Amino acid sequence: MQELVKEQVGQEEAENEQAEMKMEWNEAIHGPRGIMGWLLVPIIGMVFSMLSSAFQLFTKTIPALSSDSEVVRFETWSFIEIYDSEWTTILIFDAVFYGALIIYTGYVLFEFLRVKPIVPRLMIILYSVNLLAAIIRTYLLSTTVDAVSEELKASYWSIAIAAGICLVWIPYFKLSVRVDNTFSK
Repeated sequence: MQELVKEQVGQEEAENEQAEMKMEWNEAIHGPRGIMGWLLVPIIGMVFSMLSSAFQLFTKTIPALSSDSEVVRFETWSFIEIYDSEWTTILIFDAVFYGALIIYTGYVLFEFLRVKPIVPRLMIILYSVNLLAAIIRTYLLSTTVDAVSEELKASYWSIAIAAGICLVWIPYFKLSVRVDNTFSK
């Protein structure tokens, strides 16, 4: 009798597994799934971030590292003698950060479109590192003796924007049903 009950339970489990595999995704039962809705916003943000970082890196930061650049003369026109000691640190930080950001964002975007389970964690890391970099850049600018006030104000705004992005998107990637359904396997 016990063997018959075990066999019957095993058969019911197999039938349930087959039924689950054949059952189509029902949004009313399972919740939303797929890269749609609010999940399109991070994709747009990553593409925009890659393009703006590349623009910043190749039109301002890298040319500013050469001493005969117009950007360097504009930013350091009245204090050219201290350029090497203080502005070089900020420009090198910017160059390394923007280069790494382009590469990492490309990787995250690639994994995002492949719908890998690691994507929520990668997105949280991306947003957190962006906030940390804005804080570090602002600190470097504030310790520079002759920092351009507009540059410092823009840096404070970048901290506020990065913090706002973290406050919105980190909880979304941790708590959203769509994110859980889309990226869990």
